Amino acid sequence: MEMERAKQLFTGMDRKDQLYFANVWGIAVFGLFLLFTFTVAGTDTALRVMVILTEIFGVVTLAAGIAGIIYFTGERRWFSIAVVSFLSVWAIFAIGYEIGLGEPMSNYWLLFITYYIFLIASVVFIRLSYSRIDNVLKVVPAVFLFINALLTLYMVFLNMWWGLTA
Repeated sequence: MEMERAKQLFTGMDRKDQLYFANVWGIAVFGLFLLFTFTVAGTDTALRVMVILTEIFGVVTLAAGIAGIIYFTGERRWFSIAVVSFLSVWAIFAIGYEIGLGEPMSNYWLLFITYYIFLIASVVFIRLSYSRIDNVLKVVPAVFLFINALLTLYMVFLNMWWGLTA
């Protein structure tokens, strides 16, 4: 009975509502899998699986966010902008991880400069979206800023470490 009601509620929505919920739940699932990735950091195989799953959910959510920027107006567009801004910084980190972020590279400065450029743009757009979102999801851009700040501390530490060892 409840399953049928939930199905009817979801299929009764128009495409824009479904895309909006894809943005909201996609970023929630990305955050959950990111947390799971940090909890299995000690094991090699489980870490690799969780990283791949997190990257897949991140790419799908990034695509939903880009589609939201194209199709939405007003408050929902700014939520999608916040999602894309947040995930773009993590995309740069994921690219660095996949090419070997754990070990010093010969051109490590290119990764860090790209990361810092994306971080500055992300902070600007997330701050703008915070001021333009008026519903209960106003807290999401603030959480995005906090999580990006934690990632930035890690990246600054890596930048200094590699700068000292190079």
